[in-house]
Amino acid sequence: MKGKEVKVIKNAPFKGPFEFKILDYNVSLRKTEADLIEVVPVSEFDNSQNGTYEGVIDRKISLVNQSERTHTINIALAGNPNSGKTTLFNYISKSKEKVGNYSGVTIDIKKAQLKTKGYTFNFFDLPGTYSLTAYSNEEIFVRKFIYEQTPDIVINVIDSTNLERNLFLTTQLIDMDLRIVGALNMYDDLERKKMQFNYDELSRLLGIAFIPTISSKGIGLENLIDKVIEVFEGKDKVTRHVHINYGKD
Repeated sequence: MKGKEVKVIKNAPFKGPFEFKILDYNVSLRKTEADLIEVVPVSEFDNSQNGTYEGVIDRKISLVNQSERTHTINIALAGNPNSGKTTLFNYISKSKEKVGNYSGVTIDIKKAQLKTKGYTFNFFDLPGTYSLTAYSNEEIFVRKFIYEQTPDIVINVIDSTNLERNLFLTTQLIDMDLRIVGALNMYDDLERKKMQFNYDELSRLLGIAFIPTISSKGIGLENLIDKVIEVFEGKDKVTRHVHINYGKD
């Protein structure tokens, strides 16, 4: 993850394993794996963005596509690995997904359809990724899928207990001028840790509606679907495109 500080927790002799800490997560790697990762001293880090990703979605094209099928909503599920994204997908689809292969890539994508509330929902479970920069096959695939397929809504599945790491992807989705609904997943874990989170204020700041969910139990998913419809119909008062201020760097 470009621009994030890495701390060495355990530096084992010979072939490892080595233990590192990044964004409140401890990661163990063999020496052969660690050798593939480029790191620089903090004092030498250049915070300029060298990675590129497909720019902004053309909202006019998106709306034309939507008008041609007013009762069908195409939804891409995007989120970090281990955010509970696929669990949410499986609960909604009742595990009746289809796996599709896309030419030129070895990555599978799951698709499921749900008919409810007068709409046909097509869900696409995209590979878990931490960002949309062109550093891995998953990142490239997710970025190109979103840019080329222009889903009506992106459900950004977020681990509620690790917002800093998960919201990095959220900011990149915002930069693409997508209509996003945030699923604050594993919200029970956040409450169990007695953490307080004003997600209504975050919604106001980012222009995204956030819905607490517990995908493993199906809690909050109906509210999530209702919010997707509201955003799709242009009735959500929070949803808007914002320009994020990343600071001087």
